[in-house]
Parts: sequence; C-alpha cells; structure tokens
Amino acid sequence: MNQPVPKLVTFDGEARSGKGTIVQATKDYLRDECGYNVMLIDAGQVFRVLGVAATREGLDLDDPEAVDGYLADDANAEACVQLVKDVYHMEKDERDALLYTNEAGENSAKMGKRPLAQEFKDSLLRKWLRDAREEGFDVVLLDGRSLAEVGEMLVAHELCDFVAGFYFVCDPMVGARRTLGFANTPYTELADDDKQRVDELIEQISVRNEADKQRTVQPIAPPTGAPTFHLPDVPRYEKRDTRPMAVIDTSAEISKQAMALPVAHYVEQVLAAS
Repeated sequence: MNQPVPKLVTFDGEARSGKGTIVQATKDYLRDECGYNVMLIDAGQVFRVLGVAATREGLDLDDPEAVDGYLADDANAEACVQLVKDVYHMEKDERDALLYTNEAGENSAKMGKRPLAQEFKDSLLRKWLRDAREEGFDVVLLDGRSLAEVGEMLVAHELCDFVAGFYFVCDPMVGARRTLGFANTPYTELADDDKQRVDELIEQISVRNEADKQRTVQPIAPPTGAPTFHLPDVPRYEKRDTRPMAVIDTSAEISKQAMALPVAHYVEQVLAAS
C-alpha cells in the first residue's frame, strides 16, 4: 500500500475532564481551518456499547466470570461489533440517551476492567486504523483512556505514526458543574437540590477515576515526566526528538472555546513539525 500511515494524536485522562469537548473541537479546527482529512475515534465508547449489549442480555456486570464468558463467545462478539456500527449511525440524541447515562458510565468502567473487553477494543482500533489508511485520512484523533500504551501497540502493528499524546485532568467540582450546566454559577449560589446533584456527580467522578487507575489491564496514568499545561495557557510547540506528551489541566473557569482552541493550535503545530 502506497498510502502513508495516518498521524495519531491521543486524548487520554480522567472522567469529566473536558477531553471529549476538546477533541471534537480539535477535529473541527484541523479539518475546517487547516485542511486535514481527520478521523475521530472514541475508544471509550466501545466499553459503553459492550455494557449496553451485556445488560440487554441480562448479564450481571459485577460477576467477572459471567462477563468473561459473555465476551469469549464469538456470537456475542459479532453482535457487539454490529451494535458499535449501529451506534455510529445513530443521531446524537439517540446515541447520548443510550450510552451517556450514569448507568452506562458505571457499566463502561466495569467492562474496562476485563482483559477480554480491552482485547475487543484493541482489535476494533486496529481495524479502524487500517481503514483510516486505506481511506486516505491524514490524522486520527483517538479519545479514550490508557492511550499511551494503546498508541504504542498501534505503532508496533505499523498502523500509524504516534506523534503526540495528551492526558486531561480537572477539578471534580468544576467538571461536575460543567456537565450539569452550572459552569457559570458558583457552587455556593446553587439551589440545594442542584448542590446535591453536583455532590453526587463528584462522587461518581471520583469512583470512576479511582477504578480506572486501579484496574489491572491498561490502567490510566499521566505520562511520566510530562509537563502540565493549565488552560488556557499552552506554550507554542518547539520541535524535539521525543514525542510530545503533556498533562492538560482544564480546571479554569473558562468557556468551551477558550478551553479547546489552545489545544487545537498546539496539535496543529505538532502536525506541521512532524
């Protein structure tokens, strides 16, 4: 195949850190402002799909043996691949209602602990990277967790040029308020019912992040020795011999655009230099 492999940029990190918003804005910027042919892959969505598929079959996701048995069945695996395809073609509202509930998030974390679920996800990623090359994509943006390890795996299969990786963190209070639509309202000014909703989501965020850090297969962890950028302050990229990796702190009380554009500009600079 004469088509060059796409350049891979990973967007990793903690729950409710804003990385999904930022990666989507980065895709739009690279495509619309810079002329790149960009594919966005949401690796984390695969675990949400697996959780939905398994619960539809009445599976107890707190039973590791039952989960492993389900994932080891070829017919179940084929059904999950089909559901991944179906989800891709859903309207956003339908997809969000199916995959982005609190229950779906909790079940996604449970699936992410299982080695066979990680293998299922990695197998799909390899297929999607092969498709990206065949279809002539210049850049693949990969959104998920534990992606430094995944990026190295994809490089080992000669499916991409892994050019940069970002790990996103956020104060859980800020992340919870943003998610619930209270970004412009200080916690102390919220109604009591809204404070309770924020408190409950903070607890869910903390539990999810701890579970992702403690799992035995592909645990999340910030890149060793990477600098931390506090949005909106991101320095101009300077070309180096090693792959640029950075921790991005999104805790500042700023708009989505102010949060996303500095990262998009930095990615553009990395791509231009690679």
